[in-house]
Amino acid sequence: MLLLKTGAKNIDEIKSELNVNSSALMPQMKKLLKWDLVTYDSEEEVYNLSDMGALIVEKLEGFLNIINIYAENHEYWETRDLSEIPYHMRNRIGNLEHCELLEVDRDYLFDYHPVIVENIIKSRYVMMVSSTFQSQTMAIFSNLLERNIKLAYVVSEHIFDKLLEDFPEKMDYFLDHENMCISLHRGHIGPITLVVTDSFMALWLFDKKGRFDGTTLISYEPSAIKWGRELFSYYSSISNLAYKDPNSGKMEITGYNITKSNKF
Repeated sequence: MLLLKTGAKNIDEIKSELNVNSSALMPQMKKLLKWDLVTYDSEEEVYNLSDMGALIVEKLEGFLNIINIYAENHEYWETRDLSEIPYHMRNRIGNLEHCELLEVDRDYLFDYHPVIVENIIKSRYVMMVSSTFQSQTMAIFSNLLERNIKLAYVVSEHIFDKLLEDFPEKMDYFLDHENMCISLHRGHIGPITLVVTDSFMALWLFDKKGRFDGTTLISYEPSAIKWGRELFSYYSSISNLAYKDPNSGKMEITGYNITKSNKF
């Protein structure tokens, strides 16, 4: 059925692509025809998906994607607290194809893995959502802005307040820079950190006991990057944009930041 998603095929094409003989294939084809999941055009001598078959294949692909990402890193996924990911995004977690696991030294759990830093620096834009503070963040952001790389940063309220207190000059520079958007989220942010760029998506998650072990999930696949962008957009849309008032020069907090991620 998945094979027929790309279009009608004759029996020889199906046998060749599935690498089976007629005696193995035909009993299964008869079942699919009986259940009206596949149709047969006797004039063209080709098989095709029925309307119901096409609907099932659409759902089946999502199911198989989830099975595949679980099989690739099952020891990681079976220990993660997936409830931290919003349901509508968790429902499409199969988009996180071909993920790699990056582990850091236990003495530097909250530092970015060198691979993450290297990829961020090479990116054309960076989106980040975070509920924690990484010591390298300020330096990385400064580096990116010096090269006029576009940045969007959604951060939890308590981290936002900490940044204002500990890095007042840096935050003043960030808020004033035309290529940076900073938003504070007053509610709960599930992932510890999400990073999305034009070339990769990376995610930090707690385990089921609420602990963080330093493992970063990273994928370079377009489907994973798209998933990451949508998760970023979700948090961005329910956060408040921080900006400097052009008249007073003071920081202000505006309403929901629904359209800011569109600049990327």
